[in-house]
Amino acid sequence: MKVCLYGELTKILKGSGIGSAIDHQRKALELNGVEVTRSHRDKFDLIDINTIGPRSAYVAHKMRWKGKPVVMHTHTTAEDLRDSFKFTTQLAPKLRHYLRYFYNQADLLISPSKYTKDVLEDYGVTPEILPVSNGVDMEKFSFNERGRRRYRNKYGLEGVVPFTVGHVFKRKGVLEFLELAREFPDKSFIWYGRVYKDLTSKGVKDSVKNAPDNVTFTGYVRDVNAAFNSGDIFLFPSWCENQGIAILEAAACKMPIVVRNLPTYNGWLDDGVNCLKADDTRDFAEHLQRLLESENLRCKLGDRAYEMAQEHRLERIGEQLKEAYEKLL
Repeated sequence: MKVCLYGELTKILKGSGIGSAIDHQRKALELNGVEVTRSHRDKFDLIDINTIGPRSAYVAHKMRWKGKPVVMHTHTTAEDLRDSFKFTTQLAPKLRHYLRYFYNQADLLISPSKYTKDVLEDYGVTPEILPVSNGVDMEKFSFNERGRRRYRNKYGLEGVVPFTVGHVFKRKGVLEFLELAREFPDKSFIWYGRVYKDLTSKGVKDSVKNAPDNVTFTGYVRDVNAAFNSGDIFLFPSWCENQGIAILEAAACKMPIVVRNLPTYNGWLDDGVNCLKADDTRDFAEHLQRLLESENLRCKLGDRAYEMAQEHRLERIGEQLKEAYEKLL
């Protein structure tokens, strides 16, 4: 079997959730003996489209005309577009209608979570939707003492450090992250990820500009594994996720995780077992205080998070994808 993993704007997507997901698919499939190409002009048996742009729509139509099975990974919803880049909140309702049209061109849809499956079914999307995790590369992400020391020295980190990894969007909870930093002025907080100054709303830009002295925004970093290892508490106050690859990467590094209580986490993140879940900023602050005070709790949650990450390793994801593809051929 040979599969085309198609995506538009791959250079721009590098380092994003979608870019990581495509890389995971390639490695997961190759681990299971499936040949992969990225060019839709090659010869292959099936195409799996990961992006939603006009070029992707054209390729989907072309492949259907050729009689090739078309699979689509549903990384994008109107809900997760809101409060990301400038003007995306206004575009979100219109995107819902486009996504219904776009995803209905597929023979099979693969969603990163049951939550995303439910969202798309509510849109009126009719093809079969199969939830399959984006997975995590356990070889790339793991505890690394050398990387930890290097990035802690680079950014002047001391003590127990709450941190996050991801693009700096309102949707990702940057305002709440800053509020928590103000509540714990004696702790260093660090956010690893790009700030898109020209595409970010004025409110977010002003908040980042006026961040308290104990917060560092690093911008893009090359060694993401070192970033995950440099901190001590993974703080993820995002308001909307289709899964949250960064959570899996933090778990692979044995980090204790604090997340917002979102439906997308149901079934794989268990409050008090492999994470702590917060309903509001007050909950986040209380959970953070507990973790700052208890090394035992940090270790316990980190170990259980690592066990959870093992369930999402790429070998298992590749098995599921291969089985789904074979049913279409």
